[in-house]
Amino acid sequence: MTHTLLPDGSPARFTIEVRLKSVREMFNSLDPSPFLERDLDGRVEEFITSWAEDAPRSAPLHLVIHLPAGAAPSPEDETLQSAVRTYFSMAEARTKRQMKRLLSEGRRSALVGVAFLAICTTVSQLVRTATSSAIAATISEGLLIIGWVANWRPVSILLYEWRPIRKEIGVLARLAALTVEIREEGPGVPQPPPGGAMQH
Repeated sequence: MTHTLLPDGSPARFTIEVRLKSVREMFNSLDPSPFLERDLDGRVEEFITSWAEDAPRSAPLHLVIHLPAGAAPSPEDETLQSAVRTYFSMAEARTKRQMKRLLSEGRRSALVGVAFLAICTTVSQLVRTATSSAIAATISEGLLIIGWVANWRPVSILLYEWRPIRKEIGVLARLAALTVEIREEGPGVPQPPPGGAMQH
């Protein structure tokens, strides 16, 4: 991984570097889909995504793939950028649908939870009104606790669970626009930084 600053202080493109034996190693070898629709290899995807998460938000992403000297070019080389962008675009769309379903579940759960809390509150008050015994007070308090506990799930969804998903969508959107460069290594060519390059 490397990144620089422009003269005005804004971040230039953020470069992620991967070393492979061939372009085909970028993708899941078991996926029978056409090249442009094929899934990325799990380790490669995780590596690229983890570095993208650390990139400055305003910096465009750039992927450099290092291949051994003399590696034979393949027909996939010319369409590699489109294939990688397509993969992350599809991943972004799936994650958006996931968040939409989660928020829909949160809203439905909130309606049920609020209605249940209202019922528990009403019954609790009726119990307290009917008798002032210690057992009645315990039942009344128990109903209120149950009513509030029933709202834990919608509160968790609507306040917390959607936030990391939205962050993931932002990262995937940036990856869907990244540029890809293939570099053939030769004698004396500097090696990518060890902290930001993946060997596969």
